[in-house]
Amino acid sequence: PPRAARGSVSLSVPYGESAANGPRAIFRPPLPTRVTARAMARALAATVAAVAALALVSGEVMDADIADAIADEVCQAGDDSSGCALELRQLRAREAKAGVAAHEHYKVGSGAAKFGLDAEGEDMWPEKTWTDVFLEIQASMNSTDDACQTDTYGSCILFSCGRSRGMTRCQDHKCLCEEGYCATGGACFPKSAQYCLSDTGGTCAIVGCAPSRGATKCSGGKCVCATGGCAWKGACLPVTDTGGSCRALGCDSSRGPTTCHRGRCLCKNGYVAVGGRCQRFEV
Repeated sequence: PPRAARGSVSLSVPYGESAANGPRAIFRPPLPTRVTARAMARALAATVAAVAALALVSGEVMDADIADAIADEVCQAGDDSSGCALELRQLRAREAKAGVAAHEHYKVGSGAAKFGLDAEGEDMWPEKTWTDVFLEIQASMNSTDDACQTDTYGSCILFSCGRSRGMTRCQDHKCLCEEGYCATGGACFPKSAQYCLSDTGGTCAIVGCAPSRGATKCSGGKCVCATGGCAWKGACLPVTDTGGSCRALGCDSSRGPTTCHRGRCLCKNGYVAVGGRCQRFEV
């Protein structure tokens, strides 16, 4: 057949059929038009990715219907390839799935990620702990003294130092505080939370330890605190401070079940700090 004139549209007719039956060929726009459509499709695909990334940062998930609509618009922009819709829908599925995972992680981890000096702990011990007592000790000690005083001004010329003076030793007939303790008001107090007693002062040679002494065990006829407890005024108190800080970041998971309370990583109710990690308090 003769060539079509320049600029006209050529319609091919299958052999054996006439033009009256209608053209069967698919109209294809000129090359520049197809290139422009593909460029638009790529631009819109990049927009989909940018929106999904923004959703991940903000902790929100892009609505699936919206993503579907964007994908459909891109595919209708002029790219006639069947891979267009498939590629864009796969992109939307990946971004949406990642967004859901990030959103769920944000919701689950938001409670554990609390930190700062104003953070209030959750599921803490209802009774007084050794940590509470030590903070009270620090508050009551004379903050104007730069040096740690060790002299309780008690005498041990005739008798040994009284138990009320705390951790003392008799030296030159004076009741002096043991290493790690400072004298305040005639008694020795620990200068660090790691210095605590295990001996409650109770005996168990004949009968068991009194319940009022807390979580104790009988060792050598003496009522001593169970692992993770400190004796204070004849009773055992749970040690909850792991020594970890949560002033700038949340408590590390390696410390076990902790909660951030005013910048410190404390063990939750039923757990005590042993070696910087929370373990269940075995009574």
